[in-house]
Amino acid sequence: MQLVRLFQPGRLGRLELKNRLVMPAMGTPLASPDGQVTSRMIDYYVERAKGGVGLIVTQFSCISPDSGPTRSLCIYDDKFIPGLRELAAAVHEHGAKIAVQTCHLGTIMEQMGHPKDAKIAVPSMLPWMEEKGCFKEASASDIDRYVEYFAEATRRAKDADFDAVEFHACHGCLLSSFLSPALNRRSDEYGGSTENRARFACQILARSRQRVGPDFPLIFRINGDDDYEKGARSDDAARQAVLLQEAGADAVSVSAALEFWSPLSLPCYIYPAGVLIPLAAAVKKAVRVPVVAAGKIDPVLGERILEEGKADFIALGRPLLADPHLPNKAREGRLEDIRRCIYCNNCLVSSKRRFRSCTVNPFLFRESEYPPKPAPAKKKVVVIGGGLAGMQAAAILGQRGHDVSLYEREGELGGQWKVAFALKAKQSYATFVDHLSKSLSQAKVKVFTGTEVTKDFISKLKPDTVVLATGAVPLTLNVPGVKGENVVQANDVIMGWVEVGRRVVVLGGRFLGMEVAIDLAERGKEVALVSRSRISGKKRPIERHTYKALMRRLIELRIPLYPNCSVIEITEKGVYVEHNEGAFLLESDTVVLAVGTKSQNSLANELKGVVSELYQIGDCVEPDDAATATYEAARVALQI
Repeated sequence: MQLVRLFQPGRLGRLELKNRLVMPAMGTPLASPDGQVTSRMIDYYVERAKGGVGLIVTQFSCISPDSGPTRSLCIYDDKFIPGLRELAAAVHEHGAKIAVQTCHLGTIMEQMGHPKDAKIAVPSMLPWMEEKGCFKEASASDIDRYVEYFAEATRRAKDADFDAVEFHACHGCLLSSFLSPALNRRSDEYGGSTENRARFACQILARSRQRVGPDFPLIFRINGDDDYEKGARSDDAARQAVLLQEAGADAVSVSAALEFWSPLSLPCYIYPAGVLIPLAAAVKKAVRVPVVAAGKIDPVLGERILEEGKADFIALGRPLLADPHLPNKAREGRLEDIRRCIYCNNCLVSSKRRFRSCTVNPFLFRESEYPPKPAPAKKKVVVIGGGLAGMQAAAILGQRGHDVSLYEREGELGGQWKVAFALKAKQSYATFVDHLSKSLSQAKVKVFTGTEVTKDFISKLKPDTVVLATGAVPLTLNVPGVKGENVVQANDVIMGWVEVGRRVVVLGGRFLGMEVAIDLAERGKEVALVSRSRISGKKRPIERHTYKALMRRLIELRIPLYPNCSVIEITEKGVYVEHNEGAFLLESDTVVLAVGTKSQNSLANELKGVVSELYQIGDCVEPDDAATATYEAARVALQI
């Protein structure tokens, strides 16, 4: 498919871009502890520049010492200019343009951490802010000070040879909170009408323009909708965009949501593709300057947005984390070669076994390790298990030149991941298995399905190395009645292997429990959800944007939630649960178990002493998320 409009040149003010693709600002763990650019950060952005994107917008950069948490990129002092200049030069070398996103995180800082003893500036003190005790209402002198901070940061960006500056004014940061009627309840010249709420932002534009002259592009990123009842809506956002245009903005980038209340700032798999496009289209109708659209957009959808005149540029955030070379592949018509983002949001969190990585791209934030270097000596390697961990490990081992055989007990590859993409909301997850299958073929890995691997089997093969990726199996409960005919496993429900009655009680309040409850309710079942701790779990809480999206859907479907409840017994009538020393019966026709998994690793002990090198990866070590499985697979495959 030819994507014509996506790869036409475009302009932001006087700046010409080679195509219409923008990498928007996304947080990384790559800045130094004192806010400087690092070599790993340069590697990260350079890889996306090599991949063909037209404009890169850096992660947010703090305009003052009190405007972000530790390990944030900073631009509040001239000492940061040399590192920023090195980053800009490296990106320019590979044909992309680069902008700094300047920011004061404002209310968002309360969730991310903030300098000790420092008060977070907000437009108005609301009751919930007073309770937390870490906020202060910005005075007129504070506002003047921050205007100067933003202007000086803009000057430094130009001095560091950046091509533009983007002002972060969405998601509930300081500028966003002034623009939002939900957070700005001031009665002075900075509150009330849309014009007053936009005054702070317009003053920043004016002062910054004085510093950098008429030709340096200034971009504002705003919420197209706060996604909150009392917040800014689409019509208010369009009016804000007009005011910013009149104040000198060269482009408007459109996002959405107050981050601490809404999941729409980073829409996960539960949302449809292009969920924020109507917001960009509304702004586009109101302004003359270019508009950047964002929010779960792939190249084909991006082409259609441009064709229909709903935006001028397309922001691809997480898709460029998943595949830095997406633009070049799309330009060359190789859409089937793109490693597609599945919007799982695992890139936003760490687990105890990994520090920030992407489920489909384990080399995210580790760009210097890719492509994998050839192995120093070719080995005969057997990988046992054809789930994500096994497939990923086998593919990398094959790429490095080893003689690799992959064995899977079931008749097809995918493992427990097949359960994930059996859910309607996660059908796109199947693309990762397709990608890994193609990678196995390209790496000349020998794949054997329907094969049970035993100790004797390995003894006969005589491999140099064995990688165990045998995964995990569902847990059950140790309560009376759990073996009854009315009790089924969530995986079996999702796969369609069992029937459920009209009334269903789901036991387990993490991902699987929430998802199967939603799936059954959408099918018309009467569902209740029970969790022994809080909903989302206590030991490994769900990533917060995804948690909010799932909770919102549970509430929309009116699913009763029973957190902190112990299961006493399961009977033909339903489930007896206990809460605060009181027991009650939740009547049901079917009880669905979604209470976690346990590692399936008995083969590990049997193989000790049989092979000289034995590794375990993924859920057979300890159940964790998919990003941990692929990260460990890559880490081990690079060691062998």
